[in-house]
Formats: sequence, C-alpha cells, structure tokens
Amino acid sequence: MNKEFFNSIEKETYTKRPVDPQWMELVQSRANVSGKIAVDIGAGGGIYSVALAKLGAASVIGVDISENMIAGAKENCREYPQISFQVGTARESNLPGGTADVLLERALIHHLKNHQLPECFAEAKRILNENGVFIVQDRTIEDCSLAGSNEHIRGFFFEQYPELLKKDIARRHSADTINSYLTEAGFQHVEVLSFWENRKIYNTLDELKQEITLRKGRSILFELNDEQVQLLANGIGERVTKSFPLVEKERWTIWFARA
Repeated sequence: MNKEFFNSIEKETYTKRPVDPQWMELVQSRANVSGKIAVDIGAGGGIYSVALAKLGAASVIGVDISENMIAGAKENCREYPQISFQVGTARESNLPGGTADVLLERALIHHLKNHQLPECFAEAKRILNENGVFIVQDRTIEDCSLAGSNEHIRGFFFEQYPELLKKDIARRHSADTINSYLTEAGFQHVEVLSFWENRKIYNTLDELKQEITLRKGRSILFELNDEQVQLLANGIGERVTKSFPLVEKERWTIWFARA
C-alpha cells in the first residue's frame, strides 16, 4: 500500500470509528498524554488523533502520506482545535527535532519493508524529546494467524480466503525484529504486550456485513474484488453464531519505548 492507494480510496474509509476506552486507559497509563505534545504518524482519518486529544494532549500533530486521508481527517477532527495535520511520512515527517512528548505509529509499520524500519525508528527518535514515549502498534504473524470467532471477525477473512493470509503475513514483522531495531535506534526500556482492542459494536448482522463490503479501515480487503468481498460478508454472516449486539475485537502487539 502506498500514497497512490490511499489517495485513491474514499477519504472517509478511515474515519468515524470510536476508539476502545481500554486502549485509551492503556496509553494514558504508559505515556501520560495529558498536557503533552503528541504526534500521530500514519494518522489516516484522525481516529487516534482524536483519542490523543481526548486524553488531554495540549496539541496533536497528525502526519500522513496522503493528502486524501488528511482531507478526511480534517473533516473528522474539526471539533478539536488542538489537532492539526500535515503531509509527511514515517521516514521523513517534516517535523523539527525534539517536537514530541508522545509519538504514536499505529497500524503503520506493516506498510514498510524490513529494510525501511531502521530509518523509520531513527526518525521517531529524532522527533521525540529526551523523555518522550514512542508507541508502535501493529500485528505480528501470530496476531494475524488467530482463528476466527464471534468476536475475532478478522480470522474469518483468512479461513475463507487462505491466500489472503499469505499476503497479510508477508507484510508483517516479527516482535524480535521490532525489538532489535528499536534498540539500535537508541530506545530504552522497551515494553511489549499483546492487546485485544474492541474495534466496533454491531447492532445487527446487516450492519456487520455492510462494514465488510465497504472495507472500512481494512486495507487487506482491497486485495479482493467486489464480488469476493460480498461473498466474504455473506460467509461471515453464516459463521457468526452469537446474538447481536456483537463486539468485534482485534489482537495487536504494542511496543512502548522511551527515548
């Protein structure tokens, strides 16, 4: 996925989803965002920029490679004057050194090749002040390979389309690789944990199926054509056995590293 991809999709694809309160509690407990300057690289539609603002950040700078995504983010965040956006990348943010107290890169590094990670983490180290906290959230191969269930809807994607799992795994980095590159970049006291994040509550099956067919916030589904995505939505409808409302959860790995 590159700039052209994110400029080509609907700018609302990565907007208007509430963030799990447990995620916010976790981040606040590790980074104490209140009153801080926070940077959200790979901000997309600004969902987590809003979360950082709600945690009390004095200012939030959202950075994204796509002008299209930034346009959607500005609309999504217009009620938060402390949030601003600018074009940049994880390897060239266009931010001055020592800007941030907290730096978030959520669901970003799987868009980078292995050899690009050192440059990404070096840029993060440069942006952060000497006491700053770097938060990396992404999936490992183990996270991606979990079976589908009434809560873990994502697992059904790969049960129906095993070739999709191969594509997803191919873009993932191991926890050991991330740990090594963080250390090489000069980060200390790296904490790694697994986290089940509540993604969304669906009140009806139709609501869940619509979320799938629209590919909302799911770049991996753009590997399928429209007919395949519709078949997937129908297949998930047959697999889900729990009554609604249904809470969808996703498994992530999160790194908290201090500059």
